[in-house]
Amino acid sequence: MFTKGKIPFVRFLIPLIAGIGLGYVYQVKLIMEALTRVLLLQLLFFVLFLMFYKRGNLFRKKWLLGLQLHCFFLFIGYYSTINSSGRFDEKHFSKQSGECLIVKVNNEPKYSNGILRFEAGVLKVIRKKNISRVSGKLLIAIKTDSVKPLKLSYGQMFIIPFHITEVDPPYNPAEFNYKKYLAHHQIYHQTFINQSQIVFLPASEISLVGFAIKLRKSLVVKFQKYLSDPQAASLASTLILGYKSDLSKDVVDAYSKTGTLHVLSVSGMHVGIVFFVLAFLLKPLNRTQHLRLLKACIIILIIWFYALITGFSPSVCRAAVMLSFVVLGKAINRNQNTYNLIAISAFVLLLYNPWYLFDVGCQLSYLAVLGLVFLHPKIYNAIYSKYWLPDQIWSYCALSLAAQLATFPISLYYFHQFPVYFLISNLLIVLPVIFIMYAGILFLFIPWPIILEPLGALLNSTIYMTNAALFYIEYLPFSTINSVWINPFQYLLMYVVAGCMTWAILTKGSKGIVISFGIILILCCSLSFESLKSRNNNQVIFYSLRKNTAIAYLKGRKAIVLTDLAATDKTVLFSIEPYLNSTEVNEKIYSDFKTDIKNISRRNFIKLGQYRILHLDKNFNKKRYAYTIMVDAVLISDNPDVKIAELNKFINYSDLIIDGTNKKYKIDQWKKEAEKLHIKYHILKKNPAYIVKL
Repeated sequence: MFTKGKIPFVRFLIPLIAGIGLGYVYQVKLIMEALTRVLLLQLLFFVLFLMFYKRGNLFRKKWLLGLQLHCFFLFIGYYSTINSSGRFDEKHFSKQSGECLIVKVNNEPKYSNGILRFEAGVLKVIRKKNISRVSGKLLIAIKTDSVKPLKLSYGQMFIIPFHITEVDPPYNPAEFNYKKYLAHHQIYHQTFINQSQIVFLPASEISLVGFAIKLRKSLVVKFQKYLSDPQAASLASTLILGYKSDLSKDVVDAYSKTGTLHVLSVSGMHVGIVFFVLAFLLKPLNRTQHLRLLKACIIILIIWFYALITGFSPSVCRAAVMLSFVVLGKAINRNQNTYNLIAISAFVLLLYNPWYLFDVGCQLSYLAVLGLVFLHPKIYNAIYSKYWLPDQIWSYCALSLAAQLATFPISLYYFHQFPVYFLISNLLIVLPVIFIMYAGILFLFIPWPIILEPLGALLNSTIYMTNAALFYIEYLPFSTINSVWINPFQYLLMYVVAGCMTWAILTKGSKGIVISFGIILILCCSLSFESLKSRNNNQVIFYSLRKNTAIAYLKGRKAIVLTDLAATDKTVLFSIEPYLNSTEVNEKIYSDFKTDIKNISRRNFIKLGQYRILHLDKNFNKKRYAYTIMVDAVLISDNPDVKIAELNKFINYSDLIIDGTNKKYKIDQWKKEAEKLHIKYHILKKNPAYIVKL
């Protein structure tokens, strides 16, 4: 059992997280301004408490100081969350006006399909002849020149036109909320410009992060030079340096579906591998307190140097901060509580950036570490083997099980899949990954080609065989349980069960187990209810797409999708598939929208169940229709030359639906006509999808 004195930062972390959560949900400017005065009063109270601690016998009322500290951290969490969001900052560039912006590249630009995307910090606004300092971040997409494509690097500064728009929310149900994701990084606006609209400034900022990113690029080039297989070179760059730009989707899918995706996310595991080697090599320094401190300093320096060569990846930096506190704490006091040290690192990180709390990578890292610290010893001690090899295998299985149990609900909630063979996959790759890590890091610092060539060939072969093994596991029957969607209530219940089971283990009582089974019963009922709802599906959904058309008819667990997109198109995977998966559809039929309509009817009728749609496109000819038509909806696409008043003369319908394939001026024209005639209409372009329950 833990005592309060051993884990003070675990206790302080709770109100800080609560304050951050409140700041995330309730962002009120008036409260933030009032908190500035409250925090000053609390500091004054703290000083007075210390001054009169003995004189006023306040040591008898320690709860007053505890209450004050908890309130202080609650307010700090709330204040720092709102303050760092930039929403109420009067100097935020979105609250200014002007002609141009001076921006600085904040991360490594990514190039895809002729578009360069990156995050930029906005430094100044130019209005006529005045230049004002501003703050805020902006997502920039630049259409590059095909002849001379643009190349940008971290820290470069340039001038762009002041044409910004808010980041679009998700318009289709179950679609990834990119707006929310960017908001967690304090980005609320975006701009799309051409390469010709950029004016470079002669001076660019020189920083340690910029140097780290350039160093990482040079090391990536080294892998590409000596590893003959491009896929092996990209995986080595990802595994060791966290450079994911060249990694193929097939490789990412293989690692994801086999439960080994954590290998490709340079974070705690990779920093841990570096730490274990250093701890083993520096074991002779454990003799005295001074030598232990020297050892800790050496380990921390090397870990941060590793963070440097990974380009100061946020996940590596978080892991480095966590491990630095643990290493230093254990060096100063061997009996220091590990949970308290982990809490200190989380406390410092959240004070630095409270939005880390909502970062999935950060959540996974801390949950995995807590799972390893708490669950691994208990799982490992459940089975004993006197032989070295079985004992080592079981120890690693226990590690994998502990991490999986701790992160299982959050992985299911965010990624909607569960790898069935994760134990086999992790056992299979543990030795190759450790070898690739050590050999790869050694490879980066060897200057002689005579050694680099054979070592590169060995790395190439090892990566190839590792990938081949994972591809084999990926295609085994029932290797992955896909499309598992749980709602926030079910996600919360899973962690309540985990908490009750933990309580039962700590207290060795039966109450926690009984409560756990009760909550599991509630969870099963909730899942069964959702499953029954999906069996009774009977709806038509008109998707909101930018330049395409898509209609889905859901009947039970079967879906017919009419679209002008290929089933493998990125838009389908991003905007259409998530809703079908979330409603437990297991049979999907994709049909070509235009071709199938022609085959069905010469008059552009679509019948989905009992729901009848008349599709009007640019080939629409009202002369075809000599009598009044009765339909449920009229779908307009491809900019037909029609007027709403004319449609009403020969079509009887309930819904007028205008999709994203139409031009803006046409949409505005039809909107005005519909409003004038008091007709119910739905514009899909930059608006939520329209769902009809049948």
